[in-house]
Amino acid sequence: MKKVIFTIIKIFILIVIVAWMGLFVTDYFRAQNGEKPLVCLNERTVVSDGTKVEAGATYYSCTSFGYKYYTYTKSGESKTGFGPAFIKNDAEKELGI
Repeated sequence: MKKVIFTIIKIFILIVIVAWMGLFVTDYFRAQNGEKPLVCLNERTVVSDGTKVEAGATYYSCTSFGYKYYTYTKSGESKTGFGPAFIKNDAEKELGI
């Protein structure tokens, strides 16, 4: 009986990991094309008021399951990135978020 339950738990964990990897790869390629991720758990938009960075600079981030997609626009130039959710990127450091 314990062996059956252990096998079911292993299969469930494997399915969750494969589903997460599929979502991650899909969102990575969507970010490369400038599209937003499929699942967005937390969205944040920050517009600079001119204290640290020039006024009008905008930062948009969309956090998903362990990773985030972000777009930073300053002086008409736009930078898009995709990376881990637990590490601050250069745009967040510059804005002091």
